[in-house]
Amino acid sequence: MTDELPSATVAGDLAAAAVGLRPAEVRRFGTGLHHYVFEATFENRDPVVVRIAAEHSRSAMAGAYRLSRLLRPHGVPLPRIIAEGLDHQLSHLIMERLPGTDLGNVVAKLSDSSLRAIAGKVASAQFVTAKAMPAKRYGYGVEPADAPRESWSQVLDDHLARSRRRIASAKLFAPDAVDAVAQIISIARAELDLLPPLPFLHDTTTKNVIVTAEGAFSGIVDVDDLCFGDPRYVVALTLASLMVSGGPTHYADAWMNAAGYQSDRIFRLYVALFLVDFMSEHGQSFNGNVRPSSLDDRNKLIRIFAENLPIH
Repeated sequence: MTDELPSATVAGDLAAAAVGLRPAEVRRFGTGLHHYVFEATFENRDPVVVRIAAEHSRSAMAGAYRLSRLLRPHGVPLPRIIAEGLDHQLSHLIMERLPGTDLGNVVAKLSDSSLRAIAGKVASAQFVTAKAMPAKRYGYGVEPADAPRESWSQVLDDHLARSRRRIASAKLFAPDAVDAVAQIISIARAELDLLPPLPFLHDTTTKNVIVTAEGAFSGIVDVDDLCFGDPRYVVALTLASLMVSGGPTHYADAWMNAAGYQSDRIFRLYVALFLVDFMSEHGQSFNGNVRPSSLDDRNKLIRIFAENLPIH
C-alpha cells in the first residue's frame, strides 16, 4: 500500500486488519476536507469508519486521537476508537460508526422539539469541552500551548485574510464584503480582546453532529483540534450555514438559548465573517471535493450578507 493514495480498497484492507473481517462494502464519504473518510460495512458486525490522513494532515489525525482520549472520559460523545495506525504509512484511525447522518442532511425534516433536544446535547458537549483545560492563548490547536495568537481579534483577522486570498484567487466575488467585515473587526477590537480563550469544538455545525432520521442525537465526529476563544463562534458558523442552505435557523437560536449565549453585535460580526467565508469557498477544491458555484448561489450569498451585516 506504500505507493497508493487512500482508496476504498486501501480502506477495506485497513478495516480488515483492525477487526479481523473483510468488509462487504466500502464507500467514501464526500464531505471530508482534510482526510479521506470511508464507511466499511460487514455482514456479521456493525460498520466502522476508516479515517485516513492526507500527508499534510498527519498531525491532525494524531490530534484526533489525543482529544478523543481527553474528552470522551469526560462525557463528550465522540465515537469509540477501535484501532489506531498513527505511525502507519497512511496515518489512520478505525472508529465506531455512529448511527445516522450529518445533521444538515435531515435538519429540514426534524421537529422543533427534536432540534431543541439536539441543540441541548451539543451545548452540553461544548460546556464540558470549555472546562477541559485552561488556556491563555487564542486560535486553533490540540492543546492550549498550540494556540498561535495572543488575542481573539487576531484569530478573526487570520480567518478574514484567508477569505480575502481565496476570493482574490477565484475572482467570483468583489472584495467589498471582506473590507466591510475588516472595518467592523477594527472597531470592535478592544471588545473582542476582552473575551477569554475558552476551548470549544469549532466544527459542530450542520456537519459532524450525527443524528438519526428520526432526530435522535448520536454524537459528534471529526474533532481533530479545538479552538480557543469565544464558543459562540461555532454557533455563528452554524447560523450562517443554515441561512445559506435555507435550513431552519431557529436551530441556532435553540443552541444559543441552551448555552445561555448572547446574540449581540459581536455575535452578528461572527455571522457576517462566516458568510464571507462561504463566499471564499466558491471556486475552490478541498481534498478532491470541488465546491460547486453558480451565479444564483453567489447572488443569494451577497443578498444574505447585506441583510446581516451588523451596524457599527
